[in-house]
Formats: sequence, structure tokens, C-alpha cells
Amino acid sequence: MLKVWKKISFILPVIFLISLVLTPDIQAQQLKWYKHYFRGLKAMERGDWKTAAVHFQASLKVKDKDSKKTRAYGTVFIKYYPHRELGICLYNLGKPELARRQLLISLRQSPTPRAREYLARISSGRTQAPSYSREESPLKTPEKTSSPKKPETEGDIGERLSIAVLPFSSQGIGSELGGVDLLDKLITGFVNSKRFKVIERAQLEKILEEQKLGLSGIVDPATAAEIGKGIGVDAVVLGSVTRAGNSLSIDARLIDTENATIISAQDAYSNQISLYQISEMINKLAEKFTNDLPLIKGLVINTNGDNITIDLGSEKKIKKGMKCIVYREGDPIVHPVSGKVIGKMIKQVCEARIVDVFPNYSIGTITKQISGLPQKLDKVITK
Repeated sequence: MLKVWKKISFILPVIFLISLVLTPDIQAQQLKWYKHYFRGLKAMERGDWKTAAVHFQASLKVKDKDSKKTRAYGTVFIKYYPHRELGICLYNLGKPELARRQLLISLRQSPTPRAREYLARISSGRTQAPSYSREESPLKTPEKTSSPKKPETEGDIGERLSIAVLPFSSQGIGSELGGVDLLDKLITGFVNSKRFKVIERAQLEKILEEQKLGLSGIVDPATAAEIGKGIGVDAVVLGSVTRAGNSLSIDARLIDTENATIISAQDAYSNQISLYQISEMINKLAEKFTNDLPLIKGLVINTNGDNITIDLGSEKKIKKGMKCIVYREGDPIVHPVSGKVIGKMIKQVCEARIVDVFPNYSIGTITKQISGLPQKLDKVITK
């Protein structure tokens, strides 16, 4: 009996040590392959190439073929290019030959311009990595999604409308989204629209924490506007995501933080619930806001105290509550060598909010003086 106990007392510590060594591997194996893949993509966005490579290698152990359409789970299909993305990671880690091997496998299985571009860079000895294009970025929408055009501006006149995207309420949403972070996707959608200055999520949470503000209980425009004012943005995006059967709808409102009025309200709908459809809906939603609040230029045609009249009205999609920047052109900027005029000095005068809109003109009230009072024929651009 004593001998048996001695054997047990020897074996138990060994088993314990083995469990400590194997537990991380077991946990890693329990993580689904597609979650490894998407975690790898997220790590790439951060520039954490080593972590990304580990995740891609883990996903390749289960599914080792690059494809434009791979079933993740249920009816959810994703773009899946683990060989290509692993090759890009290895390229950035300074391992060109290993990167070349992975990129060649990707090109054999499912050719893409992105894989060819990196392979060409390796062959030419270039070390600077190209940026993602919209069509090739694995975290963007599929090719059929139309991307909003970059708004036309006159130089860098002031800042764009600053917004914070607050968490959306959800109804009927369970685990079928596969851990998709809707708030992150919403923020990304608005950033990609190139129309707004978007407060990044980590920065938003830090500011809220510093100012002792919380995100719980945000259900009405007044509360949302109060939080937006507290963090210093022009407007906040608030809304809801609703599931009904296999359909999904998103309703969103852009709320002015000064007076809690709704500047714009948009929605998006899909009769499928998938990663692709969610991304497509969110980008369409951001595109709708961009089209509803265009960046357009005009002139000040009259001034009266704190009020200005501009030659932009409802026919140009100007609406009540929109903000604009009044600016004045100054001396020309002359190239010191060629002597050519390459631009003009810009002087911001003030900011104004549109209070009355007519078909061909609008009236605004000055909300912020920057360098004086506006004058007739000063230029104006929507914020």
C-alpha cells in the first residue's frame, strides 16, 4: 500500500506539470479557425505581424485553402486568404523567402492583385509594404459594395464635422453574429466615408472615463447629446439594430450635441445575417449620411449682426442644423523656384449653424468666431 502511494505522489506532480504546458495549446485549439483568421486580420491592422502570423497558422491547420468564398458557420460565408495574409506578415517580419512561399500558394489557390503586388515587391527587393486598397482589404466590404466618393474640398479648410458613434441598442440579436463587434464596424464605416472626423473607440472610452460619464442607459437624443457635448464633438450617432427572423435592420440618427435635434436619420436593411451583409449594411448607412450631408462650397451674400445669408439652399441639399465654416482667401502662394501660383492663403473667419433653409439660399447664425466677422463674398464650406 505504501508503494502505491509513493507512485501516486510521484505521478500527480508530473500530470500537473504536463497540464500546465498543454493547457494553452488546448485552449488555442478550442478557438474556431475563422476566429483565429479574423483575430489575425485585426492584429495586422495594428501592425502586430507576429501575433497575426500565429493566428493565420492556427487557422491554416483546420482550413488550408485560400478562397473568395468559404463557409465559416451556418449560412455565413467569408473571404478567406490565410496563405496570402501569412505571407504579408512574413514579408513585414523580414522573412521574404518564407513570404514568397505563402504568396505563391495563395496565387495557385485563388489569385488576387494583393498577393501579386506583394510577390512583385519581394522579387524587386522593395521593403515598404503597400497599403490596403478598398477592394483587397480583408476587413472591408465585398467587391459589389459601392464605396462613397471622397468629398471634394478646397484644401484643408477647418475640421470636418466631429462625431462620436455610441453603442447601438439591439433587439432579437443572439450569438448568430459570431462575436462581431458592431460598434467597431460602425466606427470603421464612418471613418471610411471620409466625411466625418470620428472619435476612435478607445479615445471615446478614455474621455468618458475621465469625465465620469457612462454609456449605459443611452436611449434618447437628449442623453446622447449631453454625452456628446461632454466629450466635445459636434454630433453623436445613436441607433438600434433589430433582427426579425433572418432579416436585420439598422436605424441610426445623427444628433446635434448643442440642442439635441436630429440632423439626419438613415436606415439600412438586409434579408440575410452574415459578416458580409453586416459590413455592407454599415457602409451603405455611412454612405447615406455622407450623401445627406454633402461637403459643398458657396458664398456669403449678406450679413446682419450674428446672422449670415449664404447662396446655398435646399436644392444643394443644405438642411437646418448643418454647420459651415466661413473663410477668406488671402495672398497667393508662389512657388519659390518656378514662380507659379500654387494656391492661396486661407483665413478662417467663423463657424455658423444653418437655422432657416430656402430653395436657393439659407440663413445661419454665428456659433464661433475665429478671426473676426464675416463679410459679403466671403467663401463658405459645409463642415
